[in-house]
Amino acid sequence: MASGGFTGGSSDNAKDHVTEAAAAGDGEHTVTLRNQTGSRVWVGATVNADGSTPLTDLPVLDPGKSATITVPERSDAGHWRGKFFARQGCGGESGSTFHCAVGDCGPYADRCTTGEQPVSLAEFNFDPADAAAPWYNVSYVNAVSAAVTITPDGATPPENGGQCASVGCPVDLLSHCPPENLTKDKAGKPLVCVNPNRDAKTAYSEALTKQCPTAYAWSKHDAEQGNQVVRQCSECKGMTVTFHGTGGSDKPGTEPGNNPGHGDEPGSGDHPAAGHARGVALNPVDGAAQALDDSGASWFHNWTSSSAGVAKPKGVEYVPTIWGAGSVTDAELDKAKKEGKNLLTFNEPDLPQQADMTPEQALDLWPRLEKTGLNLGAPAVAVDADKPGSWLDRFMKGAQERGLRVDFIPVHWYGSDFGPDASKQLAGYLKRVHERYNKPVWLTEYALIDFTKDTPRYPSQEEQNAFITSSTKMLEGLDFVQRYAWFALSTQTSPTGLYDGANAKGGAKIYRDAG
Repeated sequence: MASGGFTGGSSDNAKDHVTEAAAAGDGEHTVTLRNQTGSRVWVGATVNADGSTPLTDLPVLDPGKSATITVPERSDAGHWRGKFFARQGCGGESGSTFHCAVGDCGPYADRCTTGEQPVSLAEFNFDPADAAAPWYNVSYVNAVSAAVTITPDGATPPENGGQCASVGCPVDLLSHCPPENLTKDKAGKPLVCVNPNRDAKTAYSEALTKQCPTAYAWSKHDAEQGNQVVRQCSECKGMTVTFHGTGGSDKPGTEPGNNPGHGDEPGSGDHPAAGHARGVALNPVDGAAQALDDSGASWFHNWTSSSAGVAKPKGVEYVPTIWGAGSVTDAELDKAKKEGKNLLTFNEPDLPQQADMTPEQALDLWPRLEKTGLNLGAPAVAVDADKPGSWLDRFMKGAQERGLRVDFIPVHWYGSDFGPDASKQLAGYLKRVHERYNKPVWLTEYALIDFTKDTPRYPSQEEQNAFITSSTKMLEGLDFVQRYAWFALSTQTSPTGLYDGANAKGGAKIYRDAG
């Protein structure tokens, strides 16, 4: 960048980047850019013709990854007014043949040298001289491609909109585009929906406003009575822009020459580097702390909102859980906020003997979970996460309709086939879940246990060892699987446990050395 700086980072630590960058940037704000589209994104940025400093060294983000930019609002112009957008379906050599199917803005992978082609926009006015700034909005005035949301960082979200409210909606808007305005690729996939008349109400603007009332759909939208399209947040430290599916090409373009590729550095994105996705599910039984330390796990969970006295080894993350409806209390939520940056929610709500909730009950409670500011996992269903009309499918559709935030999809999987095909069956399930919801997946419980009979059936140690070997290798190779956790750490929790107390069983070393 000509001013400020660029920091690659994941959603796990985006808030830390924002806080540190704002403090280090002499009061300058940050913008964290997150890719939840399911395909590679080349971030584009253009500025107003008012002296605002153009941005260079822009990131390339693979699915699930993020990066943070410091805004040069204290440059010579004394402000920064511009916009960010997702360039998609890009390929060619940077500086020469580089071109994007959506949001093209010149022949460079890391900067824009021309105005952007019609695309969804996240627009900002950062002005240190304006006490109400920054101002922000999502604009589909020219076109809509990937849906966009903007959320202020370091500010308390309001109850009913207003200052510091999020804008935009994490919904598939292209499916609501009037057919005559929709452009598709050669395979028939929707790319972009172009507004036929930006200065008048049209079928295009009416359709988008119905789906997302907090985004500009035509140029005079902000003059309509009761509109919700422009916001300001003087107390924030920065903004998070998220690009959501669907939009653009599923197939990444050819890697361009001289690609800055910041979002691709190991450990810089939302998907952990090899070995750092591996975790365990545990209960606080005798020997759990010693076993956890020996296991090589980088994270763990225990179905509660606090680590329950289990000492965390250095560098190991604890992820709290809000187990059921009765756990949605101020006390439990405060515990969870103190424990980490990610939050698991509602354990197997589709089972009467577990959280036992309807999707509607979960949706009604969800805004309280959103207010924690933590990275939120969907409720972790026991079965059928990949099927239309299932508990999870109904929840996710309801979340989309209500404009609720869901950051990743936790799932549980127990295999009844103890043979060599078990890992393939698990991989197929995870892929179907990812394809259905287009979000990162966390496998928060998995093992070989046959629950098809009245009495559970367990694998032999040899069968379990073979499955641990094949499944961990497979999971480390799936880039959309952010985390996975073996069930369980201890045999006091399950016969599939890796440890008897603090003593390792045969599968413990295999799991420890995986990846």
